[in-house]
Amino acid sequence: MKGNLIFINTNPISNMILSSGITAADFINGLDELPQNIILLNNDEQAANGYNSHSKFNLITGTGEIRTYLLRNPDLKKKFIDFDTEDSVNNLSPFEIAELLYLAHMGTPMGRPFSSKLNNHYIYLSQDNGTIRSYYRRFSDFNHVLEIAMKRKLRETHNTLRVFLRPLAIKDIDKPIILDLITKANDGLFISFDALRERSRTYHIPLRILKDPDKVSIIIRTNTVDENTLYAGDLTYNLQTSKWHLEWQNQTAGV
Repeated sequence: MKGNLIFINTNPISNMILSSGITAADFINGLDELPQNIILLNNDEQAANGYNSHSKFNLITGTGEIRTYLLRNPDLKKKFIDFDTEDSVNNLSPFEIAELLYLAHMGTPMGRPFSSKLNNHYIYLSQDNGTIRSYYRRFSDFNHVLEIAMKRKLRETHNTLRVFLRPLAIKDIDKPIILDLITKANDGLFISFDALRERSRTYHIPLRILKDPDKVSIIIRTNTVDENTLYAGDLTYNLQTSKWHLEWQNQTAGV
């Protein structure tokens, strides 16, 4: 399964995660609560169920409608920022509207990603290179999104290896392991499920660190992970004990 990987590059200072291999469904399933309202920064008129005449942005209101929007057409680029009430959108200044247009066009905020008027908790931006740039007001909200994505990837990989067995019920990943992965991802981390190995009833998933952050889009597009990264260790899952372990080259973490 070439290209079966998760890439994350985390920046806790700006509350930003650049990712690949984490789907909109992972985002939905990983959040405790979906937003009630979003501004469609890519002005997707067909998906909208509302329109704000002040800012001239299309909107989606209602968690059910937002869930449907995110799950429909997985390959379609999606760009949105959430907000509290439409009054908050009506109170945006011309400069603040211009900041949202910049965000949509450039894929990165002009200033801080979180608006005191909109009181947004998330920004979700599909990029042209196949990655997603997302911002979390509570950076820890990403922990469960990553866990959901990793468990899904392992389950899918297991199913391709063991076609006639029952689906794998995967235990939750220990929080220290998730936090360690996110910390290491400051330098750009690939979790390579396509290179998974099984030894002694244990799955070994290689972890690789970027050599050059500027090459991310090329690496993902050409599936040249090994050539452009350094091996950093393994994430392991024991099929008999249902235990996760994180094994860096010079240390081991896990429960």
